[in-house]
Amino acid sequence: MILTTFLVGTLIFFQQRYRIYSFHIAVLYYVLFSVYFLAVIYRYLLSTFKNLPFLGYLQTSIDIVLVTFLVYLTGGIDSGFSVLYHLTIISASIILYRRGGYLAASFASILYGTMLDMQYYNVFFFERSQNFTAVQVLYQVFINILSFYIVALLSGHLTERLRKTHQELHDKSIDFDDLRVLQEHILKSVGSGILTMDLSGNVTSWNRAAEQITGYSPDEIKSRWQDVFESSIKELFGHTDALKERPFHFNAQVIKRDGDTSIFNMIASLLKDDANVVRGVILTFQDITKIIEMEGRMRRQERLATVGSLAAGIAHEIRNPLAALSGSIQVLQGELDLKDDNKRLMNIVVRETDRLNTIITEFLEYARPAGAQIDQIEFFSAMDETITLLKNSKNFQENIIIKCDIDPHIALKGDPQRLRQVFWNLLINACQAMPAGGTLTITAAPYAPGEDGATMCLITIADTGRGIEGEDLAKIFDPFFTTKTEGTGLGLAIAYRIIDDHGGSIAVDSEPGKGTQCKIRLPMVEGAADMPGETEIVPHHLRDREGLN
Repeated sequence: MILTTFLVGTLIFFQQRYRIYSFHIAVLYYVLFSVYFLAVIYRYLLSTFKNLPFLGYLQTSIDIVLVTFLVYLTGGIDSGFSVLYHLTIISASIILYRRGGYLAASFASILYGTMLDMQYYNVFFFERSQNFTAVQVLYQVFINILSFYIVALLSGHLTERLRKTHQELHDKSIDFDDLRVLQEHILKSVGSGILTMDLSGNVTSWNRAAEQITGYSPDEIKSRWQDVFESSIKELFGHTDALKERPFHFNAQVIKRDGDTSIFNMIASLLKDDANVVRGVILTFQDITKIIEMEGRMRRQERLATVGSLAAGIAHEIRNPLAALSGSIQVLQGELDLKDDNKRLMNIVVRETDRLNTIITEFLEYARPAGAQIDQIEFFSAMDETITLLKNSKNFQENIIIKCDIDPHIALKGDPQRLRQVFWNLLINACQAMPAGGTLTITAAPYAPGEDGATMCLITIADTGRGIEGEDLAKIFDPFFTTKTEGTGLGLAIAYRIIDDHGGSIAVDSEPGKGTQCKIRLPMVEGAADMPGETEIVPHHLRDREGLN
């Protein structure tokens, strides 16, 4: 369209200024108008006509007819516009491929040869040119027709190559799409979490398993990965050379979306392209928190088995002589008139004998726990009684405030005496951690079902005491570990054993100087918490302390 406008426009300019041809200039305007009109018609037919190859042949034929008419106007054999035949043949080859190019060359040859013959013989309105003889006309026809077919051959060859290349690219694109879909299905189906990052630390992929494990969506992890993984993977970007030898295995603490901190086993390796150029880092990970907890329980069970094998011998070899020794000392204490230092020493002997007897008793209870008597326990009543005993014990300070938020519908499933022992040990520890007073908070509410589908209860006992140091927190459930001068180190070990026997779990979080929080999960009686509540429930003997009427 642009080329035709330019050529006809220049012809109009020279015809109007120098009148280089005999025809009236209005004819050129009609030709230009016809070109524009046909362009509009082609545009309309292209959007409505379904048989596109036929439309292509029709457009090519009309274009050749217009070129022939323009060549006739500008002198026929003397015209320089015969070059437009070549452009029409090229466009036919592009639109209709090789066959269309050859047909266009044939049709152009017929019209051009016929026009020159009619011009030579003065047929109709054709005027014979005085510049060419018969042989020269024949040669002119031969040269132009030959050029038509050469152009058709070359343009057809190029368009066929282009079509084959386009088809190959299309096939490659289909293969690439299939490969991409397969890769996406693999990433979605694999059970491990997969995270890929570029060298700038930008997240480039985050599969479905990673989203399920952590709770974060791909959009969330892109902006929060540093908070989620903390400093566990930041150092990888400065040590990519070490990853060239082999993948790096490590465990890392990860903060999930629900706020829980879990331990992930991670494998880091380099992400390379086809040219073996490092493009980033790929990490695969799995949540091994439960595995580590299971390993810890197994180690405790192994220690317990060792302790149990020694318990019988300790009971016979130590406890019986200790009972005789304690009885004899108490008789002497009652009969002898001891004063000052002797009396103080005797009191020490009696006290330490009792303490040793307590250690032996707790040790045997830990090593050989009594068989559990499963019963229904009204947790509110059990905790109310335990708090009453706590208030009357020597470990309770008047400046300790007790706050309770307990669902009154909760009923636990277990041994009442042994679970009361657990609550007692935990409350005593909380009071001992607050010698200067503080707040003891007790909450209980239904929790999500456990792994076996049983309904669980989440019990939280929190204090505002001195807390536990980080290096001691991992050892608090070990037998005989204690930081108290008068402790036996068996209270929490026994509590852990009892809770584990009931199919529950206990976890302790602590921050030195701020306090400790114990979270206990125990199985509930089915249907006992159909009406969960969040109302703060305070035992009657604590209402004055809480300021409630």
